[in-house]
Amino acid sequence: MHFSLSCRTIPRLCSPSGLPAALLTGIIFGIAGCHQAAPAGALAQVNESPIRAARVDEYDRLHPQAFAGETGDQRRLDVLGQVIMEEILEQRARKYHLEATDEDAAEKLTEIKSSYTQEEFDQQLRAANLTMQDIQSQVRRELTIDRLLNKDVFSRINITDADLSTYYTDHQDEFNLSEPRYHLARIVVSALPQAGQAGIDPQSRENALRTIQMIHIRLQEGEDFASLANSLAKIKTAAISGDADIALSQSQLDADPLLRASVSKLLPGQSTDVLESPGSNQFAIYKLLFREAAGIYGFSDPRVQQYIREKLRAQRAELLKTAYLDTLRYDAQIENYYAESLLR
Repeated sequence: MHFSLSCRTIPRLCSPSGLPAALLTGIIFGIAGCHQAAPAGALAQVNESPIRAARVDEYDRLHPQAFAGETGDQRRLDVLGQVIMEEILEQRARKYHLEATDEDAAEKLTEIKSSYTQEEFDQQLRAANLTMQDIQSQVRRELTIDRLLNKDVFSRINITDADLSTYYTDHQDEFNLSEPRYHLARIVVSALPQAGQAGIDPQSRENALRTIQMIHIRLQEGEDFASLANSLAKIKTAAISGDADIALSQSQLDADPLLRASVSKLLPGQSTDVLESPGSNQFAIYKLLFREAAGIYGFSDPRVQQYIREKLRAQRAELLKTAYLDTLRYDAQIENYYAESLLR
C-alpha cells in the first residue's frame, strides 16, 4: 500500500506556466513611477533591461501547451507576462552568482536528448519551429531559476513530526478508503490548435500521434516509464506531459470506460496501448503502479506518514514560492510597453 497525491500534486492556483494569477496581472500591466519611450524592438523593460519581441516569440514556441486556446493580443500579453517574471528571477539569480553556464545547459540538453534518436529530436524541433540555440537558452534559464528557488524558497521548508500528526488527525477520511484505489502513471501527447484559428492543426495531430507511437515502441523495448516521461516532457518542443502518480478510485475509473477496460487487463508494472481521447486531440499511455484495497490505514504506517510529508511539502513549496515571487515582483521596476499600447 502506498499513498500518492491526488490527480495533481498541487491545486492549480496559478497561470498556465505556474505563476500566481494575481501576480501575473501586476506583471502584465506593470508598475512604474514614470513612463518612457520603449527601446527599439522592446515589448517591456525590467529594471532597465529590455525584453524584446524575439524572446517573447521564443518563449511562446517553447511552451505551446501553456497557452492553448489563446490567440492574438491576449496570448501575446500572457506570454509577455511569463517572460517578465522569468527575467525578474534571472536578474535575482545573477545577483547571487547562481546563473547556469552554457556548459551546464549543454550537459543538461545532452541528458534530455538521450531519450530521442537524432532523427526524432530534429523532427520535434522542426515541428515546433525551434533551433538548438532556442532550446539551450531555455534550458539554461530553467537551471538558473531552479538554483535560485532552491536557495531562497525550498531550503526553508521543514516538516515536523507534529505537522504529520496534526494533518492525519484533521484528514482521517483520506485514509479510510471505501473502495479500491488505482495508482497510475501516464504520458500524454496533445495536438495543438491552429494558430489564430479554431480547431486542431492536422499536422500537429499527426506529429502528436507519431510521437506517442514512438514512446510506445520504446516502452515495449524496456525503457523506464518514469524516466522517459520526465525527459520527454522537459524538452518542451511538443505538447508532452507526464504524471508520476494519479490516484483514481474505482468509481472514477468506471466513469471512463476506455481507461477502465485497458487498466483492468494490467498487472502492476504493465502499460496500456496508446489511448486516444474522444475528440482525437490527445493520445496517452498509462502504467498501472499498484492497487490499494479498501480499508482504514493508521498513522503508524510509515507509508501514510510519507504521503503526508510529501503533500505538506508540496503545499508549503507552493505557498512560499507564491510569496517569494510576489515580493520580487513588487521590488522590480517594470515598464510593459505592449500593455500600454493596448490601452491607447
